[in-house]
Amino acid sequence: MKADLLHSLAFTPPMGPPPMITTREAHGMSGQQRRARASEVRRFLAGRYFDSDRDRGIRQRLTALIEGNAQSLTGTKDVAIVTGDNVLGKSTMLYQVAFEAHRRLVAPHTDPDVRPATTARTITGRRVENLEVDHVPVLFLSLAAGTTVAKFNAQIVQALGYPPGVEKRVRYLDLLERHGVRLLIVDDLHLLKTSLKLGREALDHLKAVVTAVGELGATVILAGANLHTHPVMDDPQVTGRAYEIPVAPYSGTTKADRLAFQQFLRECAKHAQPYLPAGRPDHIWKELPHIWLERSAGYHRDLLQLLRDATTAAIADGTWAITEKHLVGVTLAARAERRNADAHATRRRATAPVGDPSATAAPRSGASA
Repeated sequence: MKADLLHSLAFTPPMGPPPMITTREAHGMSGQQRRARASEVRRFLAGRYFDSDRDRGIRQRLTALIEGNAQSLTGTKDVAIVTGDNVLGKSTMLYQVAFEAHRRLVAPHTDPDVRPATTARTITGRRVENLEVDHVPVLFLSLAAGTTVAKFNAQIVQALGYPPGVEKRVRYLDLLERHGVRLLIVDDLHLLKTSLKLGREALDHLKAVVTAVGELGATVILAGANLHTHPVMDDPQVTGRAYEIPVAPYSGTTKADRLAFQQFLRECAKHAQPYLPAGRPDHIWKELPHIWLERSAGYHRDLLQLLRDATTAAIADGTWAITEKHLVGVTLAARAERRNADAHATRRRATAPVGDPSATAAPRSGASA
């Protein structure tokens, strides 16, 4: 992400909520009015960050790590490795970490349209200059497949706002120091393929970056899908000073798991329930949690898609309350639909009488699991 975009997003407030309406006003709407209302609510929900106890706990750990590194002696710093399956909300949560750190480090600057500035001291031969440059305390990089050393360095300098090619003339570390970088987040690390020579070189370079950035007093957070199987976790140079922070789907395995899931649903529901006047305040999280969990398997992205789509469907059809029908009717991403179909087929085989041919029949399209 370009530094100027990160700054703008960090200080741009989210979209305000749609105006409230009464149950009587809701039931008096025409079909066209309901569809317009559903679209308005969808935009609002799509622009929300849905916080949770899980995310708050991780953010607190990362903030403590950032502050501890900033206060420690010069040298290598502790590293965080955030890992888990895809679509669990890791990147979304890390953006919140980046925004919070940026706001804290550029304070009292708060204008989203004006980039904060800092004074950098440069030495050329015997000449010493004080230059005013953009203050970029936080960099958020998302690795691309096939990342090499050159591409990684180019990504750093371009995120800082420099044109392509500057990385060939200026050391990336000098630029990080000049712009006051104190937090570097490297996401999608799983795309770094170490089976290839260039990938191994890029990983070695990344380790050097972690060390060099630490000497500036900055923190590095690495993130990606299923990094517990990635070679980075086999490298003692990384794991010797890294803290692994796993992110898992919600589940209903234990009572504590079920309570955590219900609490997340409860927090999500407070953003949707005001626009469902026919539903009881606790209906979403207290009476339907098993349906949410079945359909989403506890995956963050699927849960939020269910919330948005079921809410807008309940508004559009005039029900004004989420029902099991709305949740079952949501079409999830292909990965989730395949997962649900497989789970549905497994349950049918487990419960069908011996010799029942229907036990091997494919589930209908859109069936929930």
